[in-house]
Amino acid sequence: MHQVGGAATSSSSSRARRIARRTRDSCAAVLANTLCSFLLGVLLVAGVVLFVLWLGLRPHRPRFHIASFSVAGGLDPDSSPAGASLAFNVTDRNPNRHIGIYYDAVHASVHFYDALVASGPAFAAGWYQPNKTTTSITGLLDVLGPTTTDASWPSFSAAVRAGRVPLRLQLTTAIRFRVTNALHSGRQRMHVSCDLLVGVDGHLLPDSVGAACDRYF
Repeated sequence: MHQVGGAATSSSSSRARRIARRTRDSCAAVLANTLCSFLLGVLLVAGVVLFVLWLGLRPHRPRFHIASFSVAGGLDPDSSPAGASLAFNVTDRNPNRHIGIYYDAVHASVHFYDALVASGPAFAAGWYQPNKTTTSITGLLDVLGPTTTDASWPSFSAAVRAGRVPLRLQLTTAIRFRVTNALHSGRQRMHVSCDLLVGVDGHLLPDSVGAACDRYF
């Protein structure tokens, strides 16, 4: 009788230990799952917040449009424009709500296809453009060609006779985005290319006024 009672007590004790171990394992699993769920929730919320901040603060490229362009004295199909002066005005819009832009000096050049027409500085010094503002980039350049002896002269003369001279104004600079006083982006080289049409009078044709310019880094 004593042996039977001892076996029953041992079996009950073993069963109790198993139940206790399963209970501890179950509690540990619940705790681990709860902790994992909490961490995943924190990461999800942090990801959403960072995504919203990125959407609001990521820099947008400035936008450029050709406002005016003129060659003093107009164009003559029988004589080179070399020696005349050339003026242009390009509007530069910073579309960012919270980000300003630092510009280096701007260099300008004008081309008739691959032939250089004029070249020189537009802005000799750098400047800062606040958020949501528009700046006019103006320049006055000396016309260098094409001359009547250049390979491009026949095409240029024919375009003047037709009253539609295709030119390309290029601006080259470097920019940095300013998020805060202490947070700036790295300097990026930027090129702006404005395709335009000029008439015999040396001024922009109507369909080129306000035309958007391409920009690339």
